[in-house]
Amino acid sequence: MNKKDRNITIFLFTFLIVVGLYMAISSAITLIGTDSELLFEFANQDMPIFNYIAQLGVGIVAVFSGIAMWLRLTWAPNLALFSSGLLIAHTLNNMGKTIYDNPVQAIIMVIILIIMFQSFPFLMRSSSR
Repeated sequence: MNKKDRNITIFLFTFLIVVGLYMAISSAITLIGTDSELLFEFANQDMPIFNYIAQLGVGIVAVFSGIAMWLRLTWAPNLALFSSGLLIAHTLNNMGKTIYDNPVQAIIMVIILIIMFQSFPFLMRSSSR
């Protein structure tokens, strides 16, 4: 592994851990702090509890893949590739609602998308070794 790949790996595992912790903690706080009537309210063809549980799952997988990359496990790039796909899917799925409700948070989501799309070639190259 050359210095450039090492720097990309360090940035990527730090990014995955930070984003995963943010997603997991924010969804856990929302699940704990929200009234159960609001979580199970069926409005606009959506139940909020499923969104929060999916966000919690994606956050946990991202943290786990970041830790696996930090430990330099052999299957870590494969898990990071899977985790980045989950992050992209979850971010794109929630982008419309976020732009409508809170446009400032959409900036963070776009940054997550850009970084994940930029990391795809590196992760694909690393996972095929």
